[in-house]
Amino acid sequence: MPIEVDVLLKKYTQLVRSALPTQIHGIYVYGSVALQAYEPSKSDIDFLTLLRSRPTKNDIITITNIHKKLTSMNSLAKRMDGMYIPTEDLGKPNDEIPPYVHLASGKARQGFWDNNAVTWWTVKQYGISIHGPEASHLNIPVCWSDVVETMKYNLHTYWRKKSQSHWLYLIDDVMADAVCTLCRILYTLECQNIFPKKQSVHFALDIVSANWHPLLLEAIDIRKGKKLAFHLPSRWQRAKATQSFIHYMIDLCTQKHF
Repeated sequence: MPIEVDVLLKKYTQLVRSALPTQIHGIYVYGSVALQAYEPSKSDIDFLTLLRSRPTKNDIITITNIHKKLTSMNSLAKRMDGMYIPTEDLGKPNDEIPPYVHLASGKARQGFWDNNAVTWWTVKQYGISIHGPEASHLNIPVCWSDVVETMKYNLHTYWRKKSQSHWLYLIDDVMADAVCTLCRILYTLECQNIFPKKQSVHFALDIVSANWHPLLLEAIDIRKGKKLAFHLPSRWQRAKATQSFIHYMIDLCTQKHF
């Protein structure tokens, strides 16, 4: 656990357990921190807080105030993304449960968030317990076929829609996230495990044709927070290449795995 993340999460745990002493069943970290791929300048801090029962209106107000206080104390709290899930909804997808409290960029909201088979698999296999039972001891009813179905949905629904325009990919972080996430989907399907994004791009460099390498190298530079030395002639061409790469990866993954 990076020291600055450890300090933040200890303070968060102290605040939430003090304010909701009978509600908190467990607090877990997943995502890049759990995969030991945390990048200080880029990575979100993904967490899951399990509640013993559905939160009341007062509980929701309390949670909102906790995160406001935490953000005022530690600017890193703005990078917290997480969910407050009742234990009765453990492992269930969004379409099977009512709206829940979630955190995006440090702000609490009620609705739906990053709740899918990939999240539950990552929590089950790699989750770090900050409080409560070990993540591996949680009864999370998810199997690898659920992860594959989620990847299939992501490719054929989410990313196909995102491929309709190249304008979004003029933005550095949006372009890098698209390229890295698609490489991660390929790596996941090829090796049947969840891997960090940057590692997934290096894997893809050995799989995809060389004409995609400049795009992938630029995505890695952005993820590292390096000053861009532009591997492609222009931002415009990079955006168009990203759009084409999305189509290419959808076709490649479909041909090999679906």
